Amino acid sequence: MLKPTAFVAAVFAVSITAVSAAPVRHAGEWEIIIDKGQPQIVCFPVDETFDENLLTRSMSKVPGASCKVDGIKTVGDVSSYSMECNINGSTLTSNGTIAVTGPDAFTSKVHTKGGVIQIPNGKTVPIPESEIVTVSRRLGACKPGERQITH
Repeated sequence: MLKPTAFVAAVFAVSITAVSAAPVRHAGEWEIIIDKGQPQIVCFPVDETFDENLLTRSMSKVPGASCKVDGIKTVGDVSSYSMECNINGSTLTSNGTIAVTGPDAFTSKVHTKGGVIQIPNGKTVPIPESEIVTVSRRLGACKPGERQITH
């Protein structure tokens, strides 16, 4: 069963992406703090461009989800986007910003509303309206044998 918090994490996997003049999340080990929680260390094996494909790929892992990015705009060090997803007939909308705060460091804010998750027993779980703030910074190269995150 997919819990709402797990779903929100899937929706906002995009928030662990760095954006700069050339919007790219560089490969390596990243420290990620979601909503002032405990730091998580993750390894991304390759550089990835922050674009519509990256956003929709994160959501494609949610059963029954199809998403469309309405736009990504970058002004200075801040990129903003909006996305609409259909999850088994229910609409979920997200609006987010990603601000570069230094070399390989950024803060993202994502606001989402609407949507439900269909669970195996036929019931649905509503996705609460929420705002998630993520602070991320690249620590360096991935360590040998470290679990890698791929999209």
